[in-house]
Amino acid sequence: MKKHIILVFILAAALAACAAPAPVGQGPVYFDSAQLLVLESFPIQLRLMIAGNLPTPCHELAYEIASANAQNEIHVSVYTTVDPAVTCMQVLEPFEESIAIPLDGLADGDYSVWLNGEQVGEFSYPG
Repeated sequence: MKKHIILVFILAAALAACAAPAPVGQGPVYFDSAQLLVLESFPIQLRLMIAGNLPTPCHELAYEIASANAQNEIHVSVYTTVDPAVTCMQVLEPFEESIAIPLDGLADGDYSVWLNGEQVGEFSYPG
């Protein structure tokens, strides 16, 4: 009987090792600064310079940039990703990041750039 119980535990451990990886969760980002830089080039180039803290050293910075909407707003969403199965030291992790804002396909006009719902700057295209 004991051999069967041990065999069941070994089989369960083997199946757990083959299971799909844990889903990656999204987490917050704590910003200290955000600045939109309009580089003096032709055509113009935009960089969003951000600095702040990640919740832990295990969190990784991620972002999505939406195309300009009807109000000529470009929204950038910055967040963190983390594997919820990983145990991590609970200490803030400082970061600095430069995000290039693509301008492909923009019509001439005035635009604003938003970071997580807050306006961080404006620019004119083509410049």
